[in-house]
Amino acid sequence: MNSYPQGTPQDIEPPRKRRHGLRRFFRLLTLIVVCLAIAFVAVRFGPNIYRKFFGNGNTTWISERFGEELKNLNELVVFEARLTGQDTAQKDAWLIGKVQEVLVPYTFSISFTVDLSRAGVSVSDAGDLITVRLPSPVAKYPKLTVDEDNMKKYDLLYPLTPERYAEIKTEIENKLIAECESKQEYLDAAWSSAVKNMETLFKRIAERSEQGATCEIQVMRDDRLSAPDAAETAAPENASDAA
Repeated sequence: MNSYPQGTPQDIEPPRKRRHGLRRFFRLLTLIVVCLAIAFVAVRFGPNIYRKFFGNGNTTWISERFGEELKNLNELVVFEARLTGQDTAQKDAWLIGKVQEVLVPYTFSISFTVDLSRAGVSVSDAGDLITVRLPSPVAKYPKLTVDEDNMKKYDLLYPLTPERYAEIKTEIENKLIAECESKQEYLDAAWSSAVKNMETLFKRIAERSEQGATCEIQVMRDDRLSAPDAAETAAPENASDAA
């Protein structure tokens, strides 16, 4: 007699059915991997993609408001230096030697400003960066205050006149202006303050927009903006040619 396997046909899974189950499992696994990859790309690059295709309008709005604010400010005081000290001025005469000596205690202040009327504002092609180009800060508005109560003078042979006193103050002021203009510490502090002011202004404008800050700001120093306008420098040449 022939022997037959025990059990019903339903108890034995056909090989074809097992293969179909494996394929379905691998398809599900592949789908999960693809979904995870899409989620990663969306989290990692989604904001940049949104800014590139949908954020440019807001960036343009911010840049336009930024340019308007710079025009309204016109000139920005970014740093002020204050000095106290004492200077000595003397007058010599031929054969006699020193005939006048004046000890001048003083307080001196000078501001460093940025000419915002020469600033330039541009937007990157991707729409995710606003570049602000500024001229270098310059020293302006010097103020020399002399402590005349503590000023000492030795002028028996050559009395100190108002004209000579004004000349002494001018000499001291010019010397202090030159020192401050060339002091790298002051120049660095002035530029750092200018950058911070631009970043603060950018944040304030971005907060007024509906989408907020959809871009970043970059502040660059452009010394070409400190030079006179081309039209101004060309005017004398044109005038001479016409003559």
